[in-house]
Amino acid sequence: MTSYLDSSTAAKLLIDEPESQAVARHLDRVSAASNVVSSVLLETELRRLAVREELAQAAVTELLASVDIVEPSRSLFHEAGLLPGRLLHSLDALHLATALRMEVDEVVTFDQRMGEAAQQMGLTAVSPS
Repeated sequence: MTSYLDSSTAAKLLIDEPESQAVARHLDRVSAASNVVSSVLLETELRRLAVREELAQAAVTELLASVDIVEPSRSLFHEAGLLPGRLLHSLDALHLATALRMEVDEVVTFDQRMGEAAQQMGLTAVSPS
């Protein structure tokens, strides 16, 4: 099983929120059986979060080490730009295009708009609670 980790979920591993423990348990189960993947965009999004919230960058580095990071090609940017959904934001489109290309089993997200878009594209969206 391959899970795609989006930034709204990864953030819950850096900042204590009500869903943080459920996210950690879910990802522990997934990573024990297979792998967790994300786009290289995750690094920028998490490092910016750490700057805004005054978190240690070492915590971001440690989290990223547990994720298989995918480098998007130029063609992926093109595919992301053509995805359906008038309300789909650019970075979310890049995340979803990566998930589609990786043929993941699930997209783990707490972003409602992204989850709905994932489902419309035939992906399973999961928000552990």
